[in-house]
Amino acid sequence: MIAEYYKKYKGQLQKGFSLTELMVTLVLISMFSVLMFSIFTDQFASGLIESSRVRLRAEGQYTLLNLQDELLFTIAYGEEVENRLTDAYAPTGGWQYDQDPAILVINEIAIDSTRRDDTRHIVRERVNNCETSPITSNPLAINNEIYFLDKNPDDAYYTLYRRTVTPEYDLCSIDSDGDPCTPVTGDCRGNAKESTCPVSVAESNGCRPDAVMTENVISMDITYFAEGNVVITTPSDAEKIEVTLTLGDKIYGKDIEATVTHTIRKIN
Repeated sequence: MIAEYYKKYKGQLQKGFSLTELMVTLVLISMFSVLMFSIFTDQFASGLIESSRVRLRAEGQYTLLNLQDELLFTIAYGEEVENRLTDAYAPTGGWQYDQDPAILVINEIAIDSTRRDDTRHIVRERVNNCETSPITSNPLAINNEIYFLDKNPDDAYYTLYRRTVTPEYDLCSIDSDGDPCTPVTGDCRGNAKESTCPVSVAESNGCRPDAVMTENVISMDITYFAEGNVVITTPSDAEKIEVTLTLGDKIYGKDIEATVTHTIRKIN
């Protein structure tokens, strides 16, 4: 019986698929492959986009946390650079808080070490003799920290920089024994910070380059508040500040962005 069955269907078994059947099968396989590839690609792109958005948000939060120390300990936010300070590399017209893009000017008391150093001392402008006059007879020395955006040359984003401007006038400080002194010798501690300059001229001019806070910035918005959370337009009258930073990137031809906000009340 098996032999008879084999003889009956032998021709059909040997016949195989026709060319048309093969072509249809190949077309179906190709369509299925393209569909699956498209699905996997979309899923991969979506995952990459979301991952990049999370990365941008984390980078923005980290950047604003780095501003926190200066925001907390500022004695005042500024409309421009403090009048006793000079920035040779300021933009035309000087630093103005309401320029476009907006900038953030922070006035801070100059000290001879970091804020976390228990042995730190305030540095003062030398108006009266440091060694023989009461230390308080000399006014506080002021540093400025300026946060500003500069357009990237190769893309549509900005880089957020921090420029430090320190006094060029004579200072009074404290020596290793705790006595008032003029910081012209090694045992007299002076201003712990030094001025910075644009990255493009730092090497040739022998100055420290501006600190790069973050890149790929779309915008930085600054809101100033007086007591009672009243929005004001004069930074020097503000008790609290809100900084909103928007970062962006382009993934698979799609523009993505992430926005973070940080609010700080000064404690001085």
